[in-house]
Amino acid sequence: MDWQIKTLSRKSTLSGESFEPGDRAVSLVYVDDEAGDLGRADIHEKELSELQAPGQVLGRWSWVMKDPEEGATSTSDTVASAEDFFFSLFENEAGDERERSDALKHLLALMLERKRILRAIGPRQTSGTQTYLHVKTKQELKVPITEISRDLMFKIEDTLGDIIL
Repeated sequence: MDWQIKTLSRKSTLSGESFEPGDRAVSLVYVDDEAGDLGRADIHEKELSELQAPGQVLGRWSWVMKDPEEGATSTSDTVASAEDFFFSLFENEAGDERERSDALKHLLALMLERKRILRAIGPRQTSGTQTYLHVKTKQELKVPITEISRDLMFKIEDTLGDIIL
């Protein structure tokens, strides 16, 4: 199975309508049932109820389209998107796709720990699960520990695009 996914779109996957600066959009990562690969759909927030993903949705995050002349997405917007996506992975328990979901959870937890959004509780684990504390909400989350190879990291980076800092 492959992790390759298109980068952020300039128009909705569903309607083909262009994203204009200031538009709220939602990105969903799903497993394509036919190809067995991860897929990504970028849609207008108002289209969310209309979308029928061609497979199991692993997670999602929302973002605001920036004016191309303003430059890149701000760091705070990027961290918020990563945080949204991380929590959505726990809402949409992956079932058959647990391995991919676990790898995404682990990678995002490490990134959010680096940004001080999450804090590891107890001694650092090398296998099993690591408990993290979400600093703002005081919510505890058990994150599966997976081996993240260089190849896996590159594939996930292609999948998630700008939310990996």
